[in-house]
Amino acid sequence: MNVLQRILGAALGLVLFILAFLFASVLLAVAGGIALGVAGWLAWKTRKLRREAAKAEGTVVEGEYRVEREVRRIDDDAR
Repeated sequence: MNVLQRILGAALGLVLFILAFLFASVLLAVAGGIALGVAGWLAWKTRKLRREAAKAEGTVVEGEYRVEREVRRIDDDAR
């Protein structure tokens, strides 16, 4: 390969890299716009449910719980 082919190959590689970067940027921007649109539409459609949930009266009990399972042992059955 001569020097001219190497320079043209490097330039072509750089141009293709820049085009791929631009394509990915546009694709991510479009995907972000679609995601924002879907989130806005979902928020708009569920606003009545959120309003009713805020007005609802009730008791909210907060805390932690632990499920304890009964463990039977062989020696417990002998009693």
